[in-house]
Amino acid sequence: MILLVSIGLAIVVALLLGGRLIGLARVPFRLGWLAFLALGLQVAAVFSSNTTWLPLAMLVGSYLLLLAVILANIRTPGIALLGLGLVANMAVIAANGGFMPVTVEAVSHAGLEHLITTTDSGRVFGSKDIVLPYSDTRLWVLSDIIVIRKPTPAVLSLGDLMLAGGAFWFTLASMCSERRGRAARSDSEAGQ
Repeated sequence: MILLVSIGLAIVVALLLGGRLIGLARVPFRLGWLAFLALGLQVAAVFSSNTTWLPLAMLVGSYLLLLAVILANIRTPGIALLGLGLVANMAVIAANGGFMPVTVEAVSHAGLEHLITTTDSGRVFGSKDIVLPYSDTRLWVLSDIIVIRKPTPAVLSLGDLMLAGGAFWFTLASMCSERRGRAARSDSEAGQ
């Protein structure tokens, strides 16, 4: 959800600054098709009824595919920050059995306690989260510990914020690159 908000906000800001949506289509993006494959793996992992190692393998595989896309496009504005967020989330998820840890307290502070049916440790919450106390969470500083109440209640990780920041930067820079190109052409025509 935070990714959609950050991209939407970036689009609005870019349009206000004179950017154009066509700039997004003109970004030379390598291996972009792998991102769609990774998304498919994540959806399959989330909706898998298999309780063995398969959903975790699909999730880790999807992160590795996304990492390949990040590395192939590392010089594109915002992509390095996206990569840091991806690695942070991947690390905490891998360290905690394939789930993003969240505490009952964080969910409660966000006003989402109605979504947890029990406070038992290890209970899956949502599609990717698991309720764990801080003491049982590996790499807890990277887990879902950041509470947001408005405009929509959520519990986020540091990696989620980096992903949102990278997506905002990428979208804004891509849309405004058209504006910079037009300005440079105008300057060169005025100098002739």
